Amino acid sequence: MTDNWGFYERRSASEHMRVLINIGYKGAYPLKDYAELLSITINLYPVRANNRTTRNFVKELEQLESKLEHWLSQTSDAIYIGRINAARRLEFYYFLDSSRFNDQELNDWLEHNWPYRAQVYRKPDPEWSFYTFMLPDALEELFIHNAQMIYALIHKGDDIGQPRNVYHWLLFREDVDRREIVPMLEKRGYVIEKEREGRTDQGYPYPLVVSRFEDVRLDTVNERVREIHGLIEGSGGRYDGWGSVMKLSTFNRMRRSVKRSLESVEAAVRRMLPRRDA
Repeated sequence: MTDNWGFYERRSASEHMRVLINIGYKGAYPLKDYAELLSITINLYPVRANNRTTRNFVKELEQLESKLEHWLSQTSDAIYIGRINAARRLEFYYFLDSSRFNDQELNDWLEHNWPYRAQVYRKPDPEWSFYTFMLPDALEELFIHNAQMIYALIHKGDDIGQPRNVYHWLLFREDVDRREIVPMLEKRGYVIEKEREGRTDQGYPYPLVVSRFEDVRLDTVNERVREIHGLIEGSGGRYDGWGSVMKLSTFNRMRRSVKRSLESVEAAVRRMLPRRDA
């Protein structure tokens, strides 16, 4: 099974959760030999209190996640399906073949590898109903795409905190629905990009491009996508993605400039040197 990890945020009436899930099992679950759900819950308060910086706090949790996944995979072939991070707790979830798992061995491992209390719980879940609960809905799938895009921008040197024109592509089944949504979007501060040609799709022949001038931090983009998705969901519309120009930080602009200069010098030197086969 190929891993395909997705990250998104889910809001309920009582809490705000950040969910990481392996979507790679979406087309194959449930796996009949893995009929038990294992959860390991970490109380975040003592962990946070024992770390002076957020960086160390996150690092300690990441190390636990990595070591725990490796140990459970090696000892019981457990399948790690993801985690849920709420304000007060962090929960790791696995599916098990109960015949290959030993509760006491896990408790002993936690005793030696984790200095804080951890709550361990497992129950039968042959239908993988909890995995179904964790799977993203249509809006949450957009959040996963947002996280992937922003990660790619950061990796390329984008300063995501810099404001820029951020474009959103919308599609509609009927032209009347597209025209009716325009004043609602303008009222919320969106600019209708009449000069930009949108992309059509089968069943959605009426595109609309809108923009706002703002940063592309994940929270900003998710909130904007949530707003637009909510507006057009009941109007025969479909959200089709967003994009923006890159805004490199000063350091990355200098680094790119130096790289281009070095490449130009290298190319000039190559032209000056005689060819070996001449």
